[in-house]
Amino acid sequence: MSDYNHLLVIEQGKTYIYNLDERPVWEVGRLSKDVAPDICLNVHTVSRRHGSFQNMDGNWFYIDRNGKNGTTCRGKKVGTGIGGRTKPVLLKDGDVLVFGGGEKGVVCDKTALAVFCTHRIDSYLKKVDTKQYNEADAGTVIKSDDSLTVVMGDYSYIIEYMI
Repeated sequence: MSDYNHLLVIEQGKTYIYNLDERPVWEVGRLSKDVAPDICLNVHTVSRRHGSFQNMDGNWFYIDRNGKNGTTCRGKKVGTGIGGRTKPVLLKDGDVLVFGGGEKGVVCDKTALAVFCTHRIDSYLKKVDTKQYNEADAGTVIKSDDSLTVVMGDYSYIIEYMI
């Protein structure tokens, strides 16, 4: 259990930071006239009721609602349990979730990416041009003692921890 539980969402070049500890359940999806999710994603590959983040006994889980284009976590498709039941995924610091990227979790401008972070972070993120570097695939997270870097292809986001 951590004192800080944040979700960094990157979508269409914009970043959002959610302090998950503000409530026990966060619904994720696309806004419609009938649905107003807590974490509203605007890409059309995301379902209206895509999934949710839930705190259970001090641990954070992601629960997928089996949207058409799916969710990946740690590079693997989030699926259902036995008999189609909901199968929660326990989140760990630095976990990457890709919403709407299909079974392979393709990161592009038609998908949304989220990173679960258990460090105290500032709302300021540095966006860095990384066109000349090709060492890491889009969606890769690089962790160090004092920061987290999310590679998004031609650019990367650097999140510095507050100590």
